[in-house]
Amino acid sequence: MSQAEIPKTYDPKAVEARIYEEWERSGAFEADPNPEKEPYCIVLPPPNVTGALHMGHALNGAIQDTLTRHARMKGYEALWLPGVDHASIALQNVVERKIMREEGKTKWDIGRDKFVELCREFAEDSRSRILSQLRRLGASVDWRRLRYTMDEGYIDAVLTAFVELYDAGLIYRGNRITNWCPRDRSAISDLEVNYEEVDGKLYGVRYPFADGRGPGPGGNHYAQVFTTRPETVLGDVALVVNPDDERYRDLVGRRVTVPFVEREIEVIADSYVDPEFGTGVLKVTPAHDPNDYEIGERYDLPAVNVLNPDGTINESGAEFAGMTREEARKALVERLGEEGLLGEVREYRHRVGHCDRCGAVIEPWLSEQWWLSMRELAVPAIEALKNGEITVYPDSWRRETIRWLENLQDWNVSRQLWWGHRIPVYYGPNGEVVAARESPGEGYEQDKDVLDTWFSSALWPFATLGWPEETEDLGYFYPTSLLSTAREIMYLWVARMIMTGLRFRGEIPFKKVNVHSIVLAEDGTKMSKSKGNTIDPLDLFDEYGTDAVRFGLLYQSSTQDFSYSYERAALGRGFVTKLWNMARFVSGYPTEGDSGAGGAAPGEASASDRWILSSFNETVREYDRLLEECEFSEAMRLVYDLAWRQFADWYVEISKAAPSKETPRILRKVFDGILRLLHPVMPFATEEMYRVLGGEGLLVNQEFPRFEPALEDIEADRLLERTRLAVSAVRSFRADSKVEGELTGRAPEGVDLEVFSALAGVRIVEDLDGSAKTTLPAGDVVVELALSEEFRREEVERLRKEISRVEGEVRRAEGKLLNEKFVERAPTAVVASEREKLDRNAGLLETLKTRLDEYL
Repeated sequence: MSQAEIPKTYDPKAVEARIYEEWERSGAFEADPNPEKEPYCIVLPPPNVTGALHMGHALNGAIQDTLTRHARMKGYEALWLPGVDHASIALQNVVERKIMREEGKTKWDIGRDKFVELCREFAEDSRSRILSQLRRLGASVDWRRLRYTMDEGYIDAVLTAFVELYDAGLIYRGNRITNWCPRDRSAISDLEVNYEEVDGKLYGVRYPFADGRGPGPGGNHYAQVFTTRPETVLGDVALVVNPDDERYRDLVGRRVTVPFVEREIEVIADSYVDPEFGTGVLKVTPAHDPNDYEIGERYDLPAVNVLNPDGTINESGAEFAGMTREEARKALVERLGEEGLLGEVREYRHRVGHCDRCGAVIEPWLSEQWWLSMRELAVPAIEALKNGEITVYPDSWRRETIRWLENLQDWNVSRQLWWGHRIPVYYGPNGEVVAARESPGEGYEQDKDVLDTWFSSALWPFATLGWPEETEDLGYFYPTSLLSTAREIMYLWVARMIMTGLRFRGEIPFKKVNVHSIVLAEDGTKMSKSKGNTIDPLDLFDEYGTDAVRFGLLYQSSTQDFSYSYERAALGRGFVTKLWNMARFVSGYPTEGDSGAGGAAPGEASASDRWILSSFNETVREYDRLLEECEFSEAMRLVYDLAWRQFADWYVEISKAAPSKETPRILRKVFDGILRLLHPVMPFATEEMYRVLGGEGLLVNQEFPRFEPALEDIEADRLLERTRLAVSAVRSFRADSKVEGELTGRAPEGVDLEVFSALAGVRIVEDLDGSAKTTLPAGDVVVELALSEEFRREEVERLRKEISRVEGEVRRAEGKLLNEKFVERAPTAVVASEREKLDRNAGLLETLKTRLDEYL
């Protein structure tokens, strides 16, 4: 395309959809086992089928796409494998609300089979939305390989894993405390619990002595405990004090009565109790508190469950049976008051767990669940992480994961839901219990629970590649190359994938893990729909263009969380515009036969040509390293500096003012290389620029630049560094002194004279002939310029006025800072600002006086 044919501005809306279709149509994203290439594989962390693209998806998608495109261009058989998760509890909640809204019915009204079918239909309809959003992002995934955790092959993998673990004795049935959601009537994972600070109360509850031994400490006929959940008193089985608490030494061994249920319980001693909290006496309710459950296990105490699955009080709750938790709390406190068993009631702010999906207050609840024993699985994973078999960026998360694995508890893998992978355990007519991928036969009834979504997700890196079958894909692409994820699921997902990968494949599931930043709202808080501070990345794509948003996100990404900045999207958009203008310039630049020869011999590269090639070459080496090590922010700054500050600001200007015969070729070569460097990050715009410049084929299929030692040129680098310093010094002088037109000056040492003269507008002479002059130091480069007598007089006058003004500013700041009252009373930031102004103006004053001395 000629320069005239290229649009003046880049329009992402007119380009992105067309280019993505071209990529798909050409099979650019497809990857298959190829013995002639090294494999590179990333499995997409599967978004929920109910979800929509949020800023975390946008950042992680940009990271994964950048790495996949980078690997593909480097010659790897690069597979980015897409998929979605069935989102058990999330989708079930959505469908439950939907049928209640549309039909006024609950899932119980329509039955399990019909409800599961509705969930399946909803999932099929809604997953297309998240997949279309991935296309908007530019995701170069192999769409032929789209996996879904509820497709037939994946279900087979889940059932196979369960049965193998069951047969190995690692999966068992047992009673333990779980996070119980009364609204969903299911156990949920730790990740699905949101803790919020709430204003509550501490209730003093009195337990009358029942042993006939008279008053206790303080002369009271009762022992008093403080609790935030008085309704759980009905399940108390002991009181406990710290054995070192002198106040209660005589209380140990005594017996008290639990109000309303008339249960006699003993006071025991355990070092778990904090003597400073409340009265120093703790109630023990093993069925409704995880710490109490541990105490109960140590002392072989019974566990009395007082709640039904829906959160109402059960038959163990005496007169309160049938009440909701809230009703029981109110009623029980009233009855305690009536019986003289209510002590002090205090206001108390504390953290309370809520269900992430429905908002219900979570109940620690003793229930029978399926558990996976983790010790045997954890040991190989710990060794793999300690031995450095998996590289984690940043490494601190490798150490944190090791610590978590070393203290791992057994995993509750069952959920009391209807949508999901139903647990493959069957109960026979004669009491048989069989774990199998399908029913053993007539008369067997399958367990009603489903598996925790994280159980199926833990198999993702190898189940997506065909396991349990020994497929060609599995043999070639596993272990995968890298996993990119957020830190909040390092334990719940990443650590479990390492364990299952080693268990079922005998190999780690991925060689690298990138733990990316969390994108926060502009005010630094976590984005939340309830706060109304979420940002829709699709809106950003529409406003700034997808490439600009991707670049901006990666520019901000590091090991630290960051507040989203619209300025970075604007920075990305400005960068795309700059690149587009460069493309138009390169397109219209004269070919070798038309360009001026400058001072270089025909066919010989000038120092400027060699410098830009050397700078580009060094950027290639460092940029490649930064991407490999997931240092995305540094990588973006590096390539931005090359493209804008070195190529556009300097080499393009040199190509206009002092070209060589080689400049046309090198100009195109380097710009083509810049497009290749940026393509993994900004795929749409770079592909379009490559097209309009007449590139062969598609840029997505081209080779990534390689470091070439022969292009290193220390001499040219040093020469152009000094030349740029000299030119910048003259330009600054012109700006400060408002000087236009040609200047006369002595040749600075060690610079490219042709480039300096052309860009600085300085005619080089051997001697300044005693005329007035100014000396411009720039690093170790000194530029001497001749001045006319008229200019010298005007400059002297200007400098004296400026010196007078700055001296006034210095006196003002000094006066403030010498004022003790100001320094003592003014905010620290204000005082610091005044000191900064003083230092800055003092430095400026010294420079101005030096300049004036030169003119006098």
